[in-house]
Amino acid sequence: MNTRKVILLCVVGLLVSTAAHAKITFSSERNGVKGVYVMDDDGSNQTVLIENEWRPFPTAWSPDGKQILFDSGIGRFLMNPDGTNVQKIKNVGRIGRFSPDGEHIVSSKSFRVNDVWKAGIYVLNIKTGKTKEIFQSEQVMANLCDWSPDGKHIIFSEGIAIGGGSNTIWIMGSGGQNPRRLIPTPGLQKDNFAIHRNWPRWSPDSQKIVWTEKDQKWEFVPNVGNSRFFGGFRYMICDREGGNIKQLKIPKDWECYGIDWMDDGESIVFSAREGIPVDGPIPRGFEWPPCYIYKYHIQTEKITQLTNDPGWDQSLDWISDDVLPVSPKGKKKVTWGTVKQ
Repeated sequence: MNTRKVILLCVVGLLVSTAAHAKITFSSERNGVKGVYVMDDDGSNQTVLIENEWRPFPTAWSPDGKQILFDSGIGRFLMNPDGTNVQKIKNVGRIGRFSPDGEHIVSSKSFRVNDVWKAGIYVLNIKTGKTKEIFQSEQVMANLCDWSPDGKHIIFSEGIAIGGGSNTIWIMGSGGQNPRRLIPTPGLQKDNFAIHRNWPRWSPDSQKIVWTEKDQKWEFVPNVGNSRFFGGFRYMICDREGGNIKQLKIPKDWECYGIDWMDDGESIVFSAREGIPVDGPIPRGFEWPPCYIYKYHIQTEKITQLTNDPGWDQSLDWISDDVLPVSPKGKKKVTWGTVKQ
C-alpha cells in the first residue's frame, strides 16, 4: 500500500472516530437514583450527567447544543452537555424552552392575585436576566410552551385541574400576538371522558406540531372511593394551521411522559409506560410498569425501543448532530451535593 493511500485511510478513520452523533437528553429514576442523562439517538452511550435528590426534567437543548436546560424541585438550571458548569437561573417557570437564537427562554407560571389564579407566559433574556410577560389569562392556564424554530410562533397547552374538562393546544405570535386555539376544545366524550392534550412540540421545519392526548375521568367507585379512569392514549400530528390531523399508530395503552421530533422530522421520539389500564378504574395496588424511550418512524410506522432500564425514563429532547460539537471523552458525572455547595 503506497504512502498516499495510508494517509487517506488515516484521515477517514479520524473523521469517523470524531464524528458527533445526534443526541437525546432525558430525565430518569433508576434504582432509586434520580438524574439527568444523555445518550446517542440510537439508545447507545447512556450517560448520567448529574444526580439529583429531586426528580429533574431536562426540558431542552440550547439550539447550538452547548447547554441543557433542566428543571429541579429547587429551581431551573443550565449546564454543559457533559454535566459540568451547572448554573441556577432565575425568573424561569417550569418546562422552559429556548428561542431559536438561544438568547431567550419561554416558560409559563401560575400565580394567585386576590384569591384569583392567573397564568402567564414569560420570556427571559438569558444575558440580562430580565423577563417580559407576553400572555396572561384567568381562564387559560398556560403550560408546556414551545417556540417554533423559525421564531414566529409559540404553542402551549392549557393546564387542567384534577377532575376538570377537556383542554386543547393554543398558538400565538412569538411576542404574544393573537393568542388562539390551534384546535377547537373538545367536549366530553362517550361515558363522560374528557380529552387532555399535552406536550405540543414543533417539527424542525416549523410546519408541523406533534402532541399527545389522553381520555380521562374521575368517578366514585363503591368500596374504593374516587377513582381515575383512562379511555386510551393517542399521539397526534397536525400542520401549523391545525389542519391535516393524523393519529400515529401507537398502542392506546401507552401513556406518554415526554415527546419530541427526531431524524429531522422523519420520526418521533417519546417516553411511555406500556400496559396502562384503559376502559376501567386503576386497580388498588396497581404496579405501574417501567417507562421506556421509543422511536416511531412516521412513514414506516415502525416502533423501536431505545432504553430498557426498569426505571422511569421521561421528559426528553432530541438535537441533530449538525449542530453538536464533537463529544468529549471521559465525561465526569456531577453529583447534586457538589452543585449545591
